[in-house]
Amino acid sequence: MKKLTQKEEEILNYFWEKGPMFVKELKEMYEDKKLHYNTLSTMVRGLEEKGFIGHEKFGNTYRYFAAISKEDYSKKTLGNVVRKYFNNSYKSVVSLLVQEENLSLEDLKKLINKIENQQNPDE
Repeated sequence: MKKLTQKEEEILNYFWEKGPMFVKELKEMYEDKKLHYNTLSTMVRGLEEKGFIGHEKFGNTYRYFAAISKEDYSKKTLGNVVRKYFNNSYKSVVSLLVQEENLSLEDLKKLINKIENQQNPDE
């Protein structure tokens, strides 16, 4: 999966939150009125080239939509972080969270219980 800039992620978040929209509608969501329509349009087309956004044609314009769900993006992004910074070890990630984020024993038990219930949904 291609890496996105902070601004690209911000744009993608608008599509996840609001659904399909035209660039004009997207521009109206920005408080920064200095952001030029053409700049935003170029960024949206860039996201489309990367496969994150798709479009439907309406007359002579396009309505864009998220082509990947927020959940799928999150999973892939997390997977990339785990591969890149934790030698592909989710165990190392959890260990770091326990150490750095003061994850309690009770929190860990809840997490284990949740995982066990997902693996055995009939029980």
